[in-house]
Order: sequence, then structure tokens, then C-alpha cells
Amino acid sequence: MSSLTKSLSKYVLFSYHKNHQEVILKVYNYLINENLPVLIDIQDGINKNIYDNMDGMIESISGLICFLSPMYESSKRCQLEIQFAKTEGIPIIACRLLPNWKPSGWLNKIIYNLSIIDLQDLHQKNFHNKIKKLEDKIIWLLDNGKNSPIMSYSSNDMLLIDRSLVLEDSYMESINENLDLNYLKKQPINYRALPSNCRLYLSNLMVCNNEYILINGNNHLHLFDKNLKLIRSNQTIKINETNLRDLIWCSNSNNFIILTRKQIYFLNPITCKLSIIENIKLTNGQEEFISCSCSDDKFFLITCQLNSNTFFFHEFNLPTFRFLRKLIIRDFMGTSLYIQNGFFNKYDIQQIVSIRYFQQRIAIIMEINSHWFIYIFNLYEKFYFLKEIPLDNKSRMIILNSINQWILFKDYLANSFIQINLNQNKEFIDYSKGFIDFGGQIFTAALLGTSNLVFIINNTLVLYKI
Repeated sequence: MSSLTKSLSKYVLFSYHKNHQEVILKVYNYLINENLPVLIDIQDGINKNIYDNMDGMIESISGLICFLSPMYESSKRCQLEIQFAKTEGIPIIACRLLPNWKPSGWLNKIIYNLSIIDLQDLHQKNFHNKIKKLEDKIIWLLDNGKNSPIMSYSSNDMLLIDRSLVLEDSYMESINENLDLNYLKKQPINYRALPSNCRLYLSNLMVCNNEYILINGNNHLHLFDKNLKLIRSNQTIKINETNLRDLIWCSNSNNFIILTRKQIYFLNPITCKLSIIENIKLTNGQEEFISCSCSDDKFFLITCQLNSNTFFFHEFNLPTFRFLRKLIIRDFMGTSLYIQNGFFNKYDIQQIVSIRYFQQRIAIIMEINSHWFIYIFNLYEKFYFLKEIPLDNKSRMIILNSINQWILFKDYLANSFIQINLNQNKEFIDYSKGFIDFGGQIFTAALLGTSNLVFIINNTLVLYKI
């Protein structure tokens, strides 16, 4: 790539689709005139693929500016560039070029926790005002260095929160009188933007006890108090969001349990130090941890044997983690059978997302033959199947109380927030339709104590009273 011989020690690369080259060049020329080290590779009017050259110049790249559009999302070249930046930890600045369009699929998974700069309908009158936001973000990035995350808000975080997602009455309809629970009040009781060092590579796993909120962002674990203030972080052990499998609170040990693909840790909420749970080991290189849960005196674990796609349920005593039993989950799915090629066969479990304990029962969210379900199993001396609940898509769950009520939310950005009452045979209650519109921005949720629900919405912790 001949044009990359430019002698810059640090620069910010452009990533865009060639159909938008005219407007991109205007942005580029403006930033160059402002003496900003931006780089675009254009030769003979054609945008060359910079992806093949990025791996040799990682240390010189301060960031990647991606100009989003439907054409960008459909371009394999653009996908390679932005995925390379994320994999290598190169900060990404996202700009949207077209109105009435939102990223989806693979692109949304990469940029879901970034604030997108609005560059729609650029023209002479609004050009300077819109580009100024991009210019300020580039300057901030260059001042803070490559390892500083580029996220949704500047230092004046609270003034820049999209308050319509958490406060304005136009987004908050009155509670439906027919609902079983007067769940949330019209307005949150507290909200606070996540600090910038928590937003990059933010995991959609979150857990609370009565005092603390635990999240994983920028490949580290962070603890917040009941006032949504960051109080401490663990900076000694990196936990990549793609390796993190589950977060739970264990009251028996007064520690959080952190489950990754290959390791299980305790996290002490007082010191925020991690320690490996030595009593539980994987048996071979083809086995991985999937999800975990616990009761007052038991620890429950799901593993997967990757070469056979077999899922196992494990049970251990607390606090010693003494092994009790190991079962193949599909062998205990009752009489739930389907016919294939004229023969009855057990369901083929494609993946398991989560396991949660409640009242001597275990709930497991799993995908079976491209359909999602919650399977309920009894946990008394004999482990056996109790109930199957169909879901419309991949979801996660919160145990609302220990008897029969749960909250379900999607395992991706969505608006759905659903209550399930196991003792009543009726449809789920979708509270996002009943009283509040989160703008499709629910990222994750957790129960704080017994009377508060915490959401992450648009890189903001939002606390509601039940």
C-alpha cells in the first residue's frame, strides 16, 4: 500500500465504503487542514483495502474511524477492517452517514456500546458543527493514547446521556392495571453513566448482591455500589468479554463467582481480588465451562464437550466444592421427543446460554433444533424434567423471587422485558410494552437486593424500584 509510507508516528485510519468517497474526502480534507493525523488510502479514485497492511503497523495506529451505512455493513472489506481493529484493541470511532438506518448483525455486535456520531445529510451549513464532534473525539483519543477507550460520552457524561431513554414521560406510559405487579415507577430512582474505562468491550453479563453491582468492561471486572458509583476494579487479571461465561453471587462464601471458558474464580467484593477455585477442573482440552448457579449449600455447573457437543450438569457441595454428581442433560429431558426420518430421537441441544437455581429447581435456557426454550428440572435426590417453556429468541433470566417469578430479557440490544409466573398458564407479560419504552437499548439487567432492578441502557446504569 504505497500511500501508507506517509511519515506519521501515530495516525487515525478511515474505514468506509467507496460509494461514499465524495463526502469522506470532504471530511478528510477538513481534518487534514486542522492538522490532525488522519489517513486515507486512495489511488486512481479507488479506495484500496487497508486491512492487509494493518497488521504490520498496529503500533502506529491510534484509532479507526468507520463511516457506517448499509453499504458498509454489506462490505466484506469493511467488515475485515473493523473486526481487525476490535480484535487488536484499536479504538473505534463510529459515524453514521445515512438517516433512518441502524446497524444490525455482525456490525451491531461490534459497535453496540459506542456513541455514534451523526454525520447524516452533511451540507455546507451544518458541516462544521457536525464535523466538530468528530474532530473533538479524535483530539481526545490522541491526547489519551491508544489504550484509552473511545466511548459514548465525554468527561461531562451526565449532560450527554440520552435522557429520553430514562426520564422523559413521552417514553414512559402509565402502568397497565391488569398487570400482576406494579413493577416499576414511571421514573428511575437513580442513573449514572458508566465511566469511560468500563465501556470498551462491555460484557452483557451483570450480577448484583444486596450491596454491589459487578460488570466486566475493557477486559476487567468493576464493582459499583448501590448509588451506582464505581468503587473499585480488578486490574491484575484480564478477562476478555468473549471468554467470560457467567457472573453469580455466592452467599455461602460471600464472594462473587466468575466463570470463564476454562477457569473459575472467586472475586472478593471488599478487595476486588480474584482467586482461582482449585477444586473444579476441566477434564480435557475439548471441555469448556458454560454457565453456573448456586443455592445456599450447592454449586451447579454446566460444561460442554466440544468434540461431541454434549452438555453436562455438575453438582458440588458448598463451601468445599466437593463433587456430588455429573449428568448428561439430554438424558433427562423427559418424554420431549421429535420425529426425524420416521424415528423418535432425543432433542439435539445446539447451545446453552444460562442456568439458574430456584426453590429446589434448575432452569436452563437452551437452543434445540434452532428454537429456544427454558427447561425446568427438579433437583431433589432424583434429577428429572418438569417443564418446557418456549421462547421467541435467545434470552437471559433473572430470578425475581425464590418461588415462581422471573424476568427475561434478550441476549442482545432489545426492548423486551418480560415477567414469567410459573404457576399460571398464561402468556408472558412484556413490561416494555405495558408501561415503558427503552428505545430498544436494554443491554442487560440484574436484581439489586430484593426490591431494585438495574439496567444498562445506552452505556448508563439505570436503577428502578420494584
